[in-house]
Amino acid sequence: MPEGFTRVPQGERIFYMSPGQIFRIGIRTADPAVGGPLAVMRHADTKGPSTNPGYRDGRVTETTHGDHPAALWEFTWNGFSTAEGPRHTYDLCWEEGGRMYDVWVSAPVGKVREAKEYFDVAVDTFAVS
Repeated sequence: MPEGFTRVPQGERIFYMSPGQIFRIGIRTADPAVGGPLAVMRHADTKGPSTNPGYRDGRVTETTHGDHPAALWEFTWNGFSTAEGPRHTYDLCWEEGGRMYDVWVSAPVGKVREAKEYFDVAVDTFAVS
């Protein structure tokens, strides 16, 4: 993970937080779900307004990660507090080796380009163990 980020386990998820929690990288592993990654991300998109305050601009795209079926979910939301402000999230879900993996990055709307760079590096360097 990027230098200066702090590892914060939260239940089934592990977060890596930048100083000030400006950038949040999240990782989750789970058993495969019926319908695969695309169904999982479409369901998350449908639930977006109830799980992410001010949810908007959600879109799910079918893709691959390596040779594995995957789905990319991208959306904007208001953040969990007014002080936090609007955020943008990139979230990739895929199946590999009998497990489902989910890697995402959330960042302030004004830092979307930097967030995408963190996201690309996190996804490209994630190793299934």
